[in-house]
Amino acid sequence: MTGESITDARATIEQNNNQFSVSLTFNARGAKLFERVTEENIKKRLAIVLDGKVYSAPVIQDKISGGKAQITGRFTQDEAHRLAVVLRDALPAPVNVLEQRTVGPTLGQESIDAGMLATGIAALAIILFMALYYSTAGIFADFVLLLNIVLTMAGLAAFGATLTLPGIAGIILTIAMAVDANVLIYERIREELRKGVRPSEAVDKGYAKATLTILDSNTTNVIVAIILYQFGTGPIRGFAVTLVLGILMSMFTAIFVSRIMFDLYLSKRSADAPVSI
Repeated sequence: MTGESITDARATIEQNNNQFSVSLTFNARGAKLFERVTEENIKKRLAIVLDGKVYSAPVIQDKISGGKAQITGRFTQDEAHRLAVVLRDALPAPVNVLEQRTVGPTLGQESIDAGMLATGIAALAIILFMALYYSTAGIFADFVLLLNIVLTMAGLAAFGATLTLPGIAGIILTIAMAVDANVLIYERIREELRKGVRPSEAVDKGYAKATLTILDSNTTNVIVAIILYQFGTGPIRGFAVTLVLGILMSMFTAIFVSRIMFDLYLSKRSADAPVSI
């Protein structure tokens, strides 16, 4: 007999002794064949073979008719379940191997290296742009950006998170978002300076006006990242974790750390000295 005669197999518990057994159900043709096999082989073993391996060999106690049978023995729950799985999977479907491919760990390492290279190039391009476009203030933004990356990595290490390729993508995105916060602040400061406001007042107003915008935009991004983590799979969750950490760190560094640096910078200059921004 082959597995095509079996329509169902499942692990069950016998009511009289609470022992695990395996119940079988045959199709019409299989029921007739099984009845004949059992009638002709009473007190002999019926081997259950899959891929050349004998998984069980119960003794036929009597002629079995009706299209249903039960394999009893001192099965544990796991043993009964495994045997039922073998019986369900024992279909007459031969496997012909047409091609075999092996993916080694070097391919994964190449992808990680490419992701880290992309992160480095993105960070370097942003650092150069900010330094050239915003002068001294741009250097402050570059320092804040590097601090943001370090704090994000520290957060991942503290939570024991694994840095995956989607996680690297999340870091690259947060690098851009961190600089975006500084750009908003600096452009607000420039607007105030064009109005003729003193540098210290321009910095105060620039941070005050930009902070609400930064908090609003980043809060919506955090909500989206939380939804991705809640309903996403492993890679999506890795992206969401780095995104949330990066957003939180970028808000902290852009709003607080860069403001401290500006205050220290202005404290060493006269009140009317121009700001390099």
